Amino acid sequence: MRKESLAFLMIGLLALSIVASGCISGGGTTSEKINILYTYTGSFSDPAKGKTAAQAQLQQGAWVIYQVAGGTGLGVFEAVGNYLKANNKKMGPPFAIGVDSAQDWIKPGVIIASMMKRVDVGVYNAVKQAEENQFRGGVVELGLKEGGVKLSTIKDVEDMFNSLPADVRQKKLQELGFQNEQQLFETLNKTRAQVPDWIWKAVEQLQQDIISGKIIIPKATDKSQIEALRKSTSLDQMEKLAKEWAASAPKPETYFNKTINERQNTKKIAIVYDIGGRGDLSFNDMAYMGAERAAKDFGLQLTQLQSNSENDYLPNLRTLAKSGQYDIIIAVGFMMTKAVKQVAAEYPKQRFVIIDGYDPKMPHNVQMVLFKENEGSALAGALATLIALNDGKNTIGIVLGMEIPVLYKFEGGYRFGADWALNYYKQHKQ
Repeated sequence: MRKESLAFLMIGLLALSIVASGCISGGGTTSEKINILYTYTGSFSDPAKGKTAAQAQLQQGAWVIYQVAGGTGLGVFEAVGNYLKANNKKMGPPFAIGVDSAQDWIKPGVIIASMMKRVDVGVYNAVKQAEENQFRGGVVELGLKEGGVKLSTIKDVEDMFNSLPADVRQKKLQELGFQNEQQLFETLNKTRAQVPDWIWKAVEQLQQDIISGKIIIPKATDKSQIEALRKSTSLDQMEKLAKEWAASAPKPETYFNKTINERQNTKKIAIVYDIGGRGDLSFNDMAYMGAERAAKDFGLQLTQLQSNSENDYLPNLRTLAKSGQYDIIIAVGFMMTKAVKQVAAEYPKQRFVIIDGYDPKMPHNVQMVLFKENEGSALAGALATLIALNDGKNTIGIVLGMEIPVLYKFEGGYRFGADWALNYYKQHKQ
């Protein structure tokens, strides 16, 4: 007991955050339990904290680490890469799992897959509604069924990489040590091949069961709910909680406003990027992909504005809305929620869409696109657990940013996926 307590203390000191290890299922042998180490680093922009947290988890035996920490998560990739290098390995395991966009190419050989939030899908759908004058304000929630979350494929990685400007792509290839894109994607395919086909098929089975409604993934949105999942000792317990929470949760509502859908469209759309802008390999780039695809499909002119600080949100949004030129204004990221709410109230005939932003009192000329991160994270948890169990390991990890409700959805889904995978392994591989 003293040794275990010391181990937890060391993780806490190294990660400077809330850290703990939980046992999904009791038992003695590797295939009877899976331990989940979790770290809230308190930051989305500090790779050093991500690296320190991942190093601590690797020292505790984590075989796959899921990063849900934005820029902080880049340190997770570095830590896993350094671990492989120290052990004379060019490819995992251990592996990292990326988040938000198809991050696999950032560290070939290290990142086995990414849990994508399809910001591009949310943006594209909103623009399509606007151009067809079928725009609806309110909350739109995208999960696996709606194509809003998924585990990345090599095709997703190609699309993400090719969305970057040519000079940026060439620079990235040089930094990675590749002469051309073919070498990059050959390495990514070899990385995927380190994981047996049966694991990918098992994860696909879980995905289909979620899409069909056979399995409901728990959606933890507060401290008490995530604590309940941490303390769960069986998949049945988690499934019971998932059903109870789903039954009592408010259903997303949308509103059709006839007035704003009678306007004469100009075939112009605009996007306001969050801090980081194009080239962030995350939300901003994904939003651009959706807007650019919509622009091509509907013959639109796309205007792009960069926010260099939070102080730019209001003037950027207000300038676009005041002009009256744009069929829809796209705001990227929850940080713009307050600014969008204010400007949307000032210009009630202007259509807006905000990605990942929510306010219950948001004007009805704003569509708030949210994601079922718990569903996508369940796939990440299943993948991580099956890789670990297949290699005779019993520990996986997750490194997160700030301790906020949306990240509880990631952690909770990851835990469910791990428990589902443990049951799958017992039934099919023992």
